[in-house]
Amino acid sequence: MVSGNPRSAVEQYAKSNKFEWPIFVDENRETEKPLGFTISLQNIYQCFIIDAAGKLHRAPAEDKAIADEINKYLPDAKMLFDGIKVPDKLKSLARDLELGQFDPGVGDLAALALKSPKDEAIQAMYEKFKPMAESGLERGKALEQEGKKYAAYVEYAKVAAWFKKTDYEKTATAALTSLKKDKEVQDEINARQMLDQAKALLSSGKKGDKESAPAVLAALQKKYPNTEAAKEAAKLK
Repeated sequence: MVSGNPRSAVEQYAKSNKFEWPIFVDENRETEKPLGFTISLQNIYQCFIIDAAGKLHRAPAEDKAIADEINKYLPDAKMLFDGIKVPDKLKSLARDLELGQFDPGVGDLAALALKSPKDEAIQAMYEKFKPMAESGLERGKALEQEGKKYAAYVEYAKVAAWFKKTDYEKTATAALTSLKKDKEVQDEINARQMLDQAKALLSSGKKGDKESAPAVLAALQKKYPNTEAAKEAAKLK
């Protein structure tokens, strides 16, 4: 799992290190927020286990000890599509969704559900994700009411991206359109783009890229000093 790094940087890092296993990319750091722990390309040689309840556990370094630790929590782990006979043609999609690769997986599943209303397996699979959309919209609304406009924007953006061509997308997009008019949100969006650019430079294998990253981080903090992205940029210096 890699959090807070743009997908392009993670792909480049994985390719350069010849990784062949699935990697979950969480650009908005949604996974690590409830854990209170930063997960990034810098966390080398550390092993952590997230149990079925979402609690983080530091795992030992030795191979056998790691295996024992995994086996301790494995009985409580459940697959998302347990009890559903996934059609062969959807097994690849189901695997991606089980690994948390929701974009574009959820949108693809939603499209299939709309096209095949009588396919029980597809409908059952899609039903697993409806609560995710509904809770995302509820969180977005609650955050908006609390005045946390950019956090609300992030929640709505996930729903809009994951549930394309559904009523959920329409609701989320309407909320996004309204929030995009707010200067605070605009600043955070622009600052995030600069932060992603800086992270890509820092993750690059080219010396010139790494050397230019501090200038981008400094420009971000100067132009958008009151953003969350600026706070994160300060930690990367």
